[in-house]
Amino acid sequence: MRVLDKFIFVILFFSLLFISLNRHSRHANFNYHSQLFADKAGYHIYFPAYFYYAMDPKNLPDSIINKTGQGFSIKNDKIITKYPIGVAICQFPFSSIAAIADYFLDNHTNRGFTNYHHIALNWATAVWGSIGLLLIFLSAIRFWGFSYGQSYMLIFGILFLSNLLYYTTRDCGMSHAYSFTVFAGIQYLIYGCIKKQTIQNKDVYVGVILGSLLIVLRPLNGVFVIFPLSYIIASNWIIIKKITLDVANRNWLVGTMLAAFPIGLQLAYNYYAYGKPFADGYENESFSNIKRIDLIKLWFSPNNGALLYSPILILVFISIFQAWKTDTFIRVYFIYFVVISVTYASWWSPELGCGFGHRGFTEHLAFFALPIGMYIHKMSGITTRVIQASMIIGGILLFLCQWNFDGCWQAQSDWDWTAYVDFFTLKIVF
Repeated sequence: MRVLDKFIFVILFFSLLFISLNRHSRHANFNYHSQLFADKAGYHIYFPAYFYYAMDPKNLPDSIINKTGQGFSIKNDKIITKYPIGVAICQFPFSSIAAIADYFLDNHTNRGFTNYHHIALNWATAVWGSIGLLLIFLSAIRFWGFSYGQSYMLIFGILFLSNLLYYTTRDCGMSHAYSFTVFAGIQYLIYGCIKKQTIQNKDVYVGVILGSLLIVLRPLNGVFVIFPLSYIIASNWIIIKKITLDVANRNWLVGTMLAAFPIGLQLAYNYYAYGKPFADGYENESFSNIKRIDLIKLWFSPNNGALLYSPILILVFISIFQAWKTDTFIRVYFIYFVVISVTYASWWSPELGCGFGHRGFTEHLAFFALPIGMYIHKMSGITTRVIQASMIIGGILLFLCQWNFDGCWQAQSDWDWTAYVDFFTLKIVF
């Protein structure tokens, strides 16, 4: 990386952190705007439950479940959360720093849910989100043959023309920013091995850690990633056949142990909560909508429509269309998009509840970065300037939209365009 690139990414990180801290400073803790509320509290509860309360619900602070929006519960004298442990693992360094700060400042009220633990999530997602964007930037420069300008168009387009910014700053306790970075890391690792035509010890270590994090963050993504990984492997098969293994036998054992640690933590919690290592916290929720799938609503509805709030995904289809005849494998990305769509459209709550745009697609922007980047890479002349201007205008409008968004779709109809347009109104509060 050039010195300029390092400077830009430092500015990017602090910008994300500032936006995140600024918007959360406008609301008190323990309300639906706060970092540890509802789903986000459900992801976070592992840390305080393990390190403060010995997994005993009797030790929890009074009314903490209601204060945090019932993101977790108590059942059969157990602390129950349906959310996987991956987010808590990713946030662990930041939660630990918050715990240390509370210890030295003698903060003992609502331990694990103090103001420092709220702020820790702002830092966590700003760091993870910045790393994810950096990995995509480096992939574009080192492996995909993009110019620096094209690579910046790619990462800023992904950030500002999708709901990634929202889940990196507003809903920073959700799993999506972390999964995004794990996906970007897996993609970067694979292309790195392809370029150097060898797999070394460190590749095994990093690969198994990323793979296990993928599973404990959002298990369903373990199925989805088969498609982009298939494209990467198929389109580079001639080179992949030449890859050599430079890994000592003992390092496979070490790698297996590293991979087993996050998964082992999840299995241990499942045994504690449900009495068995393999359990589904979502067992009372199902794909009951499978007979009335509505993809138009999933993609275009003002209530979390995927393409409406993440218009950068439209470039995926344009790129696929352009390369339909010259790159047979590119069609995998179309299948990838459709499989994600049909899966979530089949879920009992297709829009996935409250959120800005359909969050089921957010982390997949890491893999969709390649076809998006292919389109940007092919642009030239007037087309480049038009697209650049459109991206800047669209980014400003979408930033205004997500800033005005209150956290949940409040209109009575999923197709209330008046309510949607109101998000783009410049609201100045004196």
